[in-house]
Amino acid sequence: MTDHRDTTADPDSLLFTDKKGNRGQLQDIIDDGLDGGYEARVPSLIHLQRHGDPYHQLLASVMLSSWGEPTGLQALTGWAREPQEAPWAHYPVTFDRISGADSAFELLADAVRTSFHSKDAESIRALQIDALKALLGVADSQYVGRTLTVAISRNPDVLAAVKPELRAAIDRGIASLRAKKQLPFDLATQIASLLTALAQLDDRAAAGSARALIEVVPNNHRMLRELAASLANGTGPDSLSVLRDLRQLGNGTLDEEINRALARRASA
Repeated sequence: MTDHRDTTADPDSLLFTDKKGNRGQLQDIIDDGLDGGYEARVPSLIHLQRHGDPYHQLLASVMLSSWGEPTGLQALTGWAREPQEAPWAHYPVTFDRISGADSAFELLADAVRTSFHSKDAESIRALQIDALKALLGVADSQYVGRTLTVAISRNPDVLAAVKPELRAAIDRGIASLRAKKQLPFDLATQIASLLTALAQLDDRAAAGSARALIEVVPNNHRMLRELAASLANGTGPDSLSVLRDLRQLGNGTLDEEINRALARRASA
């Protein structure tokens, strides 16, 4: 088989120039390629994903996955299943600007989210679900921010498909908080963000997990604010009860978030 890979293309050209050769930001190039036009670049990106330095491997996978290329999503899934084997595992190459934690899996979660806008989105649904399940598998140990929640909530059928993994990720996260496991990011707030998705599926379960979070880290006000926003997606009395308890717990500091959540529920 003829190899159509452009072996003269350097990583910066592949990742940071558009199809006209103009320099640009990675996300801008990704957005430009969601409807196609970069097919000739894909073989070189696959080569970079497999053989580049860790930084370029990560960004090549982000680009390929965002465009719905199966090879990108498969690599992403493999890294999430075995995070200690990811090319950057021992020497992170991207960092969250607030916590300083390794942000690679947040970037990869965002790539899956973006892939729902790609021209091949319908044909890769099984790969998207596998990738999201794998990312949920590390949501209690790796920084994914709010991005994973947005990705799994993108489609109701996808959200339903990952429900067991979502429940398991939340339970593991709460267990880690109970055990006072030290991580370089705010795990409590990250788990609270996942309740945005769970509240859409199971109001009682979301309320139970919210109460567990409050019990374990009652003084984490960032987590409490995130919890209020998440429970705005609830549909039943259990999550509503938690929101009312949050108002009392916050002693006025959470009123704005709770009022916003209640208003959203009232308008749903």
